[in-house]
Amino acid sequence: MSPKTLRNLLTALVILVLGVVSAGVLVKIGNKPERKTPPAARPVVSTFTVSSETDPIRVRSYGSVKAKRSVSVVSRVNGEVMDKSAHFEAGGYFSKGETLLKIEETDYILAVEQARANVAQSEYNLARAEEEAQVAQREWERIGNDGFDSAEGSEPTALVMHEPQLKLARANLEAAKAAQTQAELNLERCIITAPFDGRVLDTSIDAGQFIRSGTALGTIYATDIAEVTVSIADDELAWITVNYDAADGGVPVDVSSDFAGAEHHWQGRAVRLGGAVDSRSRLVSVVVEIPDPYERSGNRPPLIEGMFVDVLFSAEPPAGSVVIPRTALRPGDQVWVVDQQGKLRIHDVQVARAGIEQAIITDGLASGDRVCTSNLQYVTDGMPVRVEGDPVPAAGKPGPDGKKGGE
Repeated sequence: MSPKTLRNLLTALVILVLGVVSAGVLVKIGNKPERKTPPAARPVVSTFTVSSETDPIRVRSYGSVKAKRSVSVVSRVNGEVMDKSAHFEAGGYFSKGETLLKIEETDYILAVEQARANVAQSEYNLARAEEEAQVAQREWERIGNDGFDSAEGSEPTALVMHEPQLKLARANLEAAKAAQTQAELNLERCIITAPFDGRVLDTSIDAGQFIRSGTALGTIYATDIAEVTVSIADDELAWITVNYDAADGGVPVDVSSDFAGAEHHWQGRAVRLGGAVDSRSRLVSVVVEIPDPYERSGNRPPLIEGMFVDVLFSAEPPAGSVVIPRTALRPGDQVWVVDQQGKLRIHDVQVARAGIEQAIITDGLASGDRVCTSNLQYVTDGMPVRVEGDPVPAAGKPGPDGKKGGE
């Protein structure tokens, strides 16, 4: 080994020894870092603050729109359709008394004339029978006054006095008048008019078609009132006011539907309950009437037969009760309340109604209580939590429960 190489190795060894000695000295004289305990994990929860001002109780259901009055247009005479109204088409509107169809009436005009002639003939026959009866009466009185022995102690028969002939003539006249009335009625039935203001659901007839009596020509419905029948659980009926007096406006019911790209609302009223409880679902039918549902109002379109709608009933909650979200009510009629120290407390409450969106609590909560609406896997009474939105306590500073963030 050359002297130069040996010198380089010794220099490297000295440097290595000095580095190890310096590191040891630094470790000996350096300050040890403070050992800190990580803060305890607190679940973050969402809360709802209970208020003394409660929203109305809402009961929601769904149903389809149908007219309160819907009738089939049926022909009552035979004949060819001569004219059909342009409004008598599916979706068309019409007014009360408007002519919808006109049936060829020549045969019925002739029948009326023939019936009138028969009435005149029957009137003549009755007058003749009355005159003959009067003549028979006078003849009998004259024979009796002459003192014929054959007539003493005897009474004339009804046939001799022309009584049956008179009754027959009167009956024939009544029959002729009835036939005339029927002929005139058939003539009137050649013109089919609308019985109310309404709309056409469907038609199955056109001009030139021959129809027979009893043929269904279409279906129409009135536009003054529409109905929606919804199914309600029997325990929800306590929150629904049914107004059986149609003259009274009653408690409003909100009817809404998403139609033509927007949500539209109509005001209705619950007027009656269904005739029976459904044997399978045990639900009760509630009928809601909607006045003037087919009129346009601003951008709101008219209701359409068969439209699916959302029906919302509203009622005032019991006095002294509070309303919380349905998600805040736990099994066993319990709620989780976050106290001022940030701890979760389990409260037993008295529930008046537990709906889909709301729960009505009559006892166990007070105004200002913060009710937990989050779902937690494990819950114990007094468990520390942090409400969403509250500041996180820094290490060494007291939190809501009085403990420091690092404790």
